[in-house]
Amino acid sequence: MINLERSKNMDNNGPIGVIDSGIGGFTVLKALQDRLPNENYLYFGDSMRMPYGERENDELIMLANTIISDLESRGVKAIVLACNTLSSLIVELTAQVPLFSVIEAGVQETLNWRDRGLVGLIATTATVKNRGYEKELELWTKDVEYIAQGTHTLAKVINDGQSDLKILKHNIEEAVEPILLKGIKKGIVIEELLLGCTHFPIVSVTIRQMYPELELINPANGLVNQLNKYCTEFDFFNTQEPAGTTHILMTADYDIFERMVRELELNCDSLEMTELRLS
Repeated sequence: MINLERSKNMDNNGPIGVIDSGIGGFTVLKALQDRLPNENYLYFGDSMRMPYGERENDELIMLANTIISDLESRGVKAIVLACNTLSSLIVELTAQVPLFSVIEAGVQETLNWRDRGLVGLIATTATVKNRGYEKELELWTKDVEYIAQGTHTLAKVINDGQSDLKILKHNIEEAVEPILLKGIKKGIVIEELLLGCTHFPIVSVTIRQMYPELELINPANGLVNQLNKYCTEFDFFNTQEPAGTTHILMTADYDIFERMVRELELNCDSLEMTELRLS
């Protein structure tokens, strides 16, 4: 989390912004709606440029700051980075409102499961390259270590739809098997797997069927806890009636967004295409 000081200009009734490169952040949005149903939400999914995990850091920082500025112009009171790739670059981002990192939340959820030993981590190649989870974990403990594996394709396969189960399972295997093998080489059986991309919980049922021995860790739970704690401490909950509206913006893939709103049973008051004006 950064920018935690509350500005006098920030409106309790403003929406909470949620950013992702596509539909992956819907898993975070769903958790927020379930736990904080009276809040208003404004979701921005930049599907036109996904997967973010294959882009260079300079471009990702520019994209994130542009989206943050856009959401701030729409009156958000806080922004949730529901993208692990962007969260790995949070210290490089510029915002006037509080930013909440899914990586920090993921580390906290990890430590709820294990206080020493090895934990598996699947994420995009950019998240693994930037060592976002490792850097955050080192701030809290030296007794837990991630065995990380980046995947170039899994988030894209999920975002585009999982109609071909064979392709989906192949991509999951490519992400998970190297982690289990690295654990075996260290003489340790990996028991937990952190889903280090918000797209991955969408297919958690399939992952559990393939690897029933693994406990799956979803950072969304920790993210909601952080936001709830912040709103409680600063008396920042929405007071407007009626409350609980959700507006979803996307830069591409309207049909995919529409389908996933239905499948995840999200509350959605409007779903619309928008442009991201890059300078």
